Amino acid sequence: MANLKIKEILVIGSGSWGTTLSLLLAEKGYKVYVWSFEEVVAREINQCGTNKKYLGDYSFPEGSVHAFGTKDIDEISYMVNPYLIIFAVPSQFIRNTALNLFNFIEASCKDAIAAVSAAKGIEKETNLRISQVLKEVLPLCLKNKIAALSGPNISSEILRKLPSVSTVSSENNKILKKLQQIFSNDYFRVYTNNDIIGVELCGALKNIIAIAAGISDGMGYASNTKASLITRGLYELERFGKNYGAKSRTFAGIAGMGDLITTCISTASRNRLVGERLAKGEDIDSIKSSMNMIAEGVETTKAVYDMSEKLRIELPIIKCVYDIIYKHEDVKKSVEYLMKRSFKAEY
Repeated sequence: MANLKIKEILVIGSGSWGTTLSLLLAEKGYKVYVWSFEEVVAREINQCGTNKKYLGDYSFPEGSVHAFGTKDIDEISYMVNPYLIIFAVPSQFIRNTALNLFNFIEASCKDAIAAVSAAKGIEKETNLRISQVLKEVLPLCLKNKIAALSGPNISSEILRKLPSVSTVSSENNKILKKLQQIFSNDYFRVYTNNDIIGVELCGALKNIIAIAAGISDGMGYASNTKASLITRGLYELERFGKNYGAKSRTFAGIAGMGDLITTCISTASRNRLVGERLAKGEDIDSIKSSMNMIAEGVETTKAVYDMSEKLRIELPIIKCVYDIIYKHEDVKKSVEYLMKRSFKAEY
């Protein structure tokens, strides 16, 4: 039987971010369960207190979290009565994961205050934001309790308890204050934002600009180029988002400018690393196959490019990233394209 005196949280996904959030919440006194698609990762968390594949040599406090594998879903049903559910699997796997766990969620999660997405991407087949995907596939009891957590949150830095901020967003204002209190602590400060469209689009599109920033690094360019990409990339994020009803101020905030800067400059950024390796001549398929973790920006690039073509929105940096990844365009030609475009006003 679950200990009802301690609120239980279920984190779906045992990657770097899902595990980091699990440890943060366990530190606050919640009883945290982690569902892992990878049985070997679940066993390692339980038996060794580590997750070397995703967190390196970081060791967990004893008994801080308990992990389940895919074969243990029946066990979860008896043990877990989640106060909160967090989806921390890559965006392209959200739909199937939620569908595979549907019966458990419907039976055991009726009292959950929210289902929070910690993924940053756009579903490539449907071009839906993650909250929209969850609204389609979650049981009725959770459809109006969906939220998104986003911001400049490099897992390794949060594990080291370095000060960071994030934002939690939802169409349901009633759950935002509760979620803010759940996630916030002395080193992780969470703000609320009711513009979930803008928050999710920022989280998805900034990964594309980070690939461009990585290409810049791989080409040996310096600070001027990086700053130019970040500022013009932010303009493309806002231009795209406004077509979907996002608020301009969101792009200047934590989920927009904040996350964009971090993802473009951090050496721990997977998307920036993809760009750097592309600039050095590596093929995108070999880059993806060699990475333990998924760089969300690769699939998001195609989704956003397709969406921008349909809407006839000019997004030159995103177009270049798309051409380099999917059309194998020469990187130097893409730089020439950006620099020799017709002159225009900044805004």
